[in-house]
Amino acid sequence: MSTHRALLLVPPLLAAAAGVAAGVTTLARRGWMRVEVAGESMTPALLPGDFLILRRGAPERDGAFGQVVATRDPRPEGDGRLLLKRIVGLPGEALRVGGGVQVNGRALLESYAHGETPHEQHRGINRLGNDEYFLLGDHRGASTDSRDFGPVRVDRIEGTATLRYWPLARAGRLRAAERRLLGLADRADEGPTSPLVAPHQHDHPTDAGHPTESGNP
Repeated sequence: MSTHRALLLVPPLLAAAAGVAAGVTTLARRGWMRVEVAGESMTPALLPGDFLILRRGAPERDGAFGQVVATRDPRPEGDGRLLLKRIVGLPGEALRVGGGVQVNGRALLESYAHGETPHEQHRGINRLGNDEYFLLGDHRGASTDSRDFGPVRVDRIEGTATLRYWPLARAGRLRAAERRLLGLADRADEGPTSPLVAPHQHDHPTDAGHPTESGNP
């Protein structure tokens, strides 16, 4: 599996224990989702094989920054697969991504992030809409995210990660990352950026994806 995929595999955990082959399905239990992390785009916060509980729907706007959320890849080649990403841009904010992240002209300090944004994924946006979030994987060199398919509307966020329940050694509540901004960002070292894909412009191919809710990843 490519490390450029942040897939969510929904594990039928009890069924697997009974010897039923683990498929890629979505379970709904009173507004919650159980998922297994596959891929490395959210390392080191989330590792392949981590099992999570997600609360269905988007987080409250006041506490949205830094939350890990699930959305579907809107690109045709993404085949509607679920992705786990972190919210780094909030409604109404201006962003530049490449050589770091700038929010409204200030550098965002990201202790959770690592890796370099590939040059072809450098992006800039004048202003996010009132119902839009900008999502990034923590492993910037191995993630398909808003750099590829643009901002994500709040109604396209299917769940918010709240708890890791397996493995037991890593079990515990998943908390939002702290938001820290420096003063005026140094734009000299950024290099060129290209416009973000508009939310409705998903009809051009970028890189191939794998299905997450049918077939094998």
